[in-house]
Amino acid sequence: MSTFRPGFALPFEELRDEIDRVWTTLTAAPPVHGWGTRPAEGVFPAVAVRESDEAITVEAELPGLDADDVEITVAGDELLVKGSRPEICPVPHASGRAGNGDGEKQDRVMWHRRERGTGAFERRIALPVAVDASRVEARLVDGVLTVTCPKAAECQPHKVAVRSV
Repeated sequence: MSTFRPGFALPFEELRDEIDRVWTTLTAAPPVHGWGTRPAEGVFPAVAVRESDEAITVEAELPGLDADDVEITVAGDELLVKGSRPEICPVPHASGRAGNGDGEKQDRVMWHRRERGTGAFERRIALPVAVDASRVEARLVDGVLTVTCPKAAECQPHKVAVRSV
């Protein structure tokens, strides 16, 4: 008489499949904002870099920031975006009460989800070619920073005339 029961191993197979799925997810790549509660170093801000014949254009997502909160530096083929994201909500004091900094007490803050980090950030972006740093322009509109980096003259395509003999 067999002691094997049909379907006995099914929960264990499902558990193994779930563990395999979680392990694959964890080892494939870290989450977008890193493993901790704050964004991972170098992840913020998210950027897009595109190239045309004349320039390299970098777009960075900086929601909630003003132009005064951002500093742009260009050196050779590297763009540096630095700044600071202000706190978006009061933080509880040691007393367990939140305040706005002028002595006024507010209700206690209880975070349910906090995916937008605050504080200083720095993002270095390697540009594919050297750019003319003196002609770089930056503008911040609706939370999107657009930095236009004209290519250095020696990196721009030159049309060569073909002569007949």
